[in-house]
Amino acid sequence: PSLGEGELKQMEESISSKTRDLNTLREETRALDSQLGSLRASLTTAQAKERVVELGELLEKGKEKLARLKEACKDIQPEDKARIDKEHAKLTKEWRKRKRMCMDVINAILENDGCTKTKEELLEEMGVETDEAVNVKIPESGS
Repeated sequence: PSLGEGELKQMEESISSKTRDLNTLREETRALDSQLGSLRASLTTAQAKERVVELGELLEKGKEKLARLKEACKDIQPEDKARIDKEHAKLTKEWRKRKRMCMDVINAILENDGCTKTKEELLEEMGVETDEAVNVKIPESGS
């Protein structure tokens, strides 16, 4: 059976229309799948309520701890605070000074023509732990 020119064109238009519809449905399906995935990853209402209660309890504990710490701070006399701050500044300055002197000596050893080690190897051999290696930062001045 031979199809006429009009029937063939009508079938091609139908196929084209159905292909567009299929592509539209696929895009909608992808969007809905994505939305479903995000919904599955989110908390259920019951889980969210549970989490709100947990966070509320944590907040209350934090508020209580803050109140205790504020109350404890009232007992510190201004002269004691000033003395402690001064001592802290003095010791921090000494820490910086000693660190600088130590690193100057290590750098001098490394600059020696006979030293073939890297800084890290030398520090390891000498048993020196740097502040950076143990994630310690010298407090800022005036703290």
